[in-house]
Amino acid sequence: MDVASSDGNNSMESKRPSNSAFKQQRLKAWQPILTPKAVILSFVLIGLIFIPVGVVLLVASDSVVEIESQPYDQCPSGYSSDGSPVCEPSGSTTDCPCVYHDFLDLDMKAPVYMYYKMENFYQNHRRYVKSRSDSQLAGDLDVTSASLSNCDPYKSYNNSDEPEDVFLPCGLIARSVFTDTFRLVKLASNETGGVEVPVPWTMDGIAWQSDIDSKFNNPPLNATGIRTIPDFKHPDFVVWMRTAGLPTFRKLYRIINQDLVGDYRVYIHNTYDVTAFDGHKYIVLSTTSWLGGKNPFLGYAYIIVGSVCIALALIFGLKQAISPRATGDTTYLEWAH
Repeated sequence: MDVASSDGNNSMESKRPSNSAFKQQRLKAWQPILTPKAVILSFVLIGLIFIPVGVVLLVASDSVVEIESQPYDQCPSGYSSDGSPVCEPSGSTTDCPCVYHDFLDLDMKAPVYMYYKMENFYQNHRRYVKSRSDSQLAGDLDVTSASLSNCDPYKSYNNSDEPEDVFLPCGLIARSVFTDTFRLVKLASNETGGVEVPVPWTMDGIAWQSDIDSKFNNPPLNATGIRTIPDFKHPDFVVWMRTAGLPTFRKLYRIINQDLVGDYRVYIHNTYDVTAFDGHKYIVLSTTSWLGGKNPFLGYAYIIVGSVCIALALIFGLKQAISPRATGDTTYLEWAH
């Protein structure tokens, strides 16, 4: 009995935390005493900091120039918004894209970012987000049919398990890749010699470089399967594969490294159908500031919070001045270790 009792005591003692300040929660800590004066000063300080910060953020957001077109999804390919056929300036009779929106009187400093915007497209749907094979997108074709199950319902031709019937890449995201293309020109004027001048742009930088380098890689040209995307590393494809979190979103299409001053027109190959889900498509041109794109929410949030803090400080100050409440002796809250 004595041995058992001794073992039991040793077992209990071994579970006790060591007698240290950290484990016994005796570390020194600062605990502020919330007197009326301290609370009022705290609210005033927060308000005096937040309001100027909010104003700076709001000014930075307002400095961004952003122009959005009307929805162009109802304009059929090959016709303008008034229903008349319109061809490219080259005079091609076989390639007549939809001309829908003119951007007039622009004054935008480089770099200018061109986006396509979509409405009512739920890329955040659970089944849609999961419908991809990251290993296949990285160029690894040594995958079994079971490992491609996430790609359902767009895994292979006729849902076959044969390797030669597997889509490259598989999944709903790759299947629904955006296909509209655009061309921006400066409208004819005396400055342009009476002809339309194409505006140069670049796709460098529209996709995350880390995605291009580590998440996407092309399979061999002779790879077994049905190739649906020629280049897995194409920036437009990489941008599309990073799904949006909301049903209304925009994705970066091109970057224009020159100022846009004057009148411009967008020629659109309108091939991406959005009528099945009652969606809409737009073109957005935007500049940026040191804060990023146009987003006044953060500035308004800081200003509102700062204003509320100042208002609370005034209310508490008036309350303390009119009917102060006696506080206890704070010296009794001090103790020696």
